[in-house]
Amino acid sequence: MIMIRCLVMSDLHNEHEHPNGPRRPTAEWFGLRNARRACPGHPDVGPFLGHLRGENLGLVVLAGDIDLDLHGITYADQVALFLGAPVVYVMGNHCAYNGRDLDKLIPDLRAAAKATCGRVTFLENERATFEFRGEKLHVLGCTLWTDYALLSKSDDDRDAAIVQGMRDAAGGLNDHLCIYLRGNRFAPAMARQLHDVSLAWLRREMTWIRVTEGPDAKVLIVTHHAPIPDANPPEYRGGKLSPAFASDLTAEIELWQPDYWLNGHTHFNHDVRIGRTRCLSSQRGYVCSEAGADTYEPLVVDL
Repeated sequence: MIMIRCLVMSDLHNEHEHPNGPRRPTAEWFGLRNARRACPGHPDVGPFLGHLRGENLGLVVLAGDIDLDLHGITYADQVALFLGAPVVYVMGNHCAYNGRDLDKLIPDLRAAAKATCGRVTFLENERATFEFRGEKLHVLGCTLWTDYALLSKSDDDRDAAIVQGMRDAAGGLNDHLCIYLRGNRFAPAMARQLHDVSLAWLRREMTWIRVTEGPDAKVLIVTHHAPIPDANPPEYRGGKLSPAFASDLTAEIELWQPDYWLNGHTHFNHDVRIGRTRCLSSQRGYVCSEAGADTYEPLVVDL
């Protein structure tokens, strides 16, 4: 079996670094900036990648919240050129925090990625198949959003838990102040509808792959929102906003058994195995604000 070296990053929040750097820069951030400047061709923002040029990377995954609007695609293309590896890009919620309507933003992201001549692949309910020395890797990507059912204890209280989860998100999450869809402010019910569409698409894709290519076909799923409860930071598990960050798709993971499921969104790095599936994340968070963000090192995994 061929192993594919894959660089995993999400939640870089490069919007906090430009155009003039963070509002409250730290000594660690100045060190990061100087290291980037000293490395020819290195992107002006984001974590330091210079040491990864010799890693023989086959793929880079950016699992959302890279930057606002189309800036994330620009960064992804810079990474592809710098590292010499194709990039898979999934949209995060913060991508739309500049007031752009999702109905317009998503096609624009897709077009911007297409303009890179294959260096960047944008996925929103889409599959990309890469071939490495004769072996296929199917990558399924979508933002996924959430179903708001995370705190339900049983089927009997599921509907009530969803309603409460959406109410809490509406009052406590910036998504529903900063994002628009079809000309209207993005409501939790809209997020749940988009989640349902993405989950139905994932079911169809995984069924097709398993029927046509068998149980050993290599599959990587990339979403921004998390598919398991343990993707939330321990201190927030069970909190009223936790359903806005993760869904519990454990049953689907056990049924489908993709090789990897990569996510972002929670600003908490986890590595959990469910059957043969490795669920993990590699999230930077807000520079000059969150612990570890200024010295963040992306994760390299062998697929």
